Amino acid sequence: MKQKLPALIGILLTVLALWAGCKKPSSFGVELVDEDGYTKYEFTDTVEVRCTIEREDSSLTSDRGSTAEYFLCGELIDPEFGKSSSDIYALMLGKTLNPNFDPTTQVFDSIVLYLRYAPAGIYGDTLSTMQTLKVLRVDAGQSISSTKDYYSTNSVPATEEIGSATFLPRPTTIDSLFDGVKGSFIRVALKPEFGQELFNLDSASYSVDSAFLSKLRGLKIMSSSAGSNSGAMLAFNLNDNSMSRMRLFYHEISDSTAKNFDFYFQGINKFTHFNHELQGSPAGQLIGQHADDKIYVQGMQGVRVKIEFPNAQYLDRIAVNQAQLVLTVADNNPSLAPANQLFFTQLQGDSIFVLTSDVLYSFGPNLTGGFLNFGGMPKKVVDNGMSVTRYRLTLSELFQHIIDDDNSANAKKRTVYMGVYPRSRTAGRAVLFGPKSLSFPAKLELTYTKAK
Repeated sequence: MKQKLPALIGILLTVLALWAGCKKPSSFGVELVDEDGYTKYEFTDTVEVRCTIEREDSSLTSDRGSTAEYFLCGELIDPEFGKSSSDIYALMLGKTLNPNFDPTTQVFDSIVLYLRYAPAGIYGDTLSTMQTLKVLRVDAGQSISSTKDYYSTNSVPATEEIGSATFLPRPTTIDSLFDGVKGSFIRVALKPEFGQELFNLDSASYSVDSAFLSKLRGLKIMSSSAGSNSGAMLAFNLNDNSMSRMRLFYHEISDSTAKNFDFYFQGINKFTHFNHELQGSPAGQLIGQHADDKIYVQGMQGVRVKIEFPNAQYLDRIAVNQAQLVLTVADNNPSLAPANQLFFTQLQGDSIFVLTSDVLYSFGPNLTGGFLNFGGMPKKVVDNGMSVTRYRLTLSELFQHIIDDDNSANAKKRTVYMGVYPRSRTAGRAVLFGPKSLSFPAKLELTYTKAK
């Protein structure tokens, strides 16, 4: 099953489409009681919770509209999830249709790729893990399409290495680049042969975008830590023209006047390809099985949790005041912190996942509320004298629907799916105690009012 929209844009479109049917969670169920029908609030955390680990579906990662904040690039070596990686495939266009290169009066000097870091998307160990970033060119006879939508499972053959750099990432270090621009970036010198080829193209090859793209074919950007430590998932803002660009340097023969010409990622198609080697890992061994002691969620195209409340419909004639799924982090890996945001979806039909009503309510009609009222962020708390990291995810209105289900045979109505947000732009993950853990079991905390 493929998600039909990019993670962020698709979710916001879903919010707009479904907002009209979303009510304030705390008021749902009030029709079960009359003015004198309320009793005192009651509480339980013994509702059965059943968890199953599933592989995530592929997602649309194309950025034809140049709206993505960043793209993931790198690899992670995770003792809980195995090895995962993300590669960038991208087209580029010149700043003008014709640079007017003239090999008879001008000389090519060099070509350099600049990539601006996006610190918000970086995950893993950037303090001690050396990275080797490689730039490859899409193979002859192949190309990245400017009009095609690419998913996270798609890739394009690219074996011609045209540049590389080995470095220790410094995503928050501010340096000067050119034109007075300052920021955090990396610089990759590309092979002169590649630059000379672009310099030698005739004017017809630059006259229209399609002609140039057929010559360029596309780039693949990948980064590896050679299995060192936990690795790192870098993130680059390719849509920032001020720093993410490919610059070709040349000069005039007559007077040695230095010149340059820029190519940009912004305004043309780009996508990411994810690969997860889950086999043999603790998370991978539980795929398709009920997870009792630990549960696992991972961004990109990793894993999600199918959460069922198989007997919740037997909680008859109650009004839900608040329902929250409470999850405690089960590992303490300093390099792989718990994911910043978890969220719920439900399966609509056979293959479409939509946000739950409680997430929609939190977003609000103007899409400005974010996840504040929903929760799903990791927070440090003290439990029985121990400091732990804990998530609370709200499903108050949804759980009222589950209770009112009248023992339907359709278990889908009593099922939610938990994942990392926004999945196609996030490498974060979380290892959590499961519903039968002896330490801090996953549980539904339910506050409700009985109806007379």
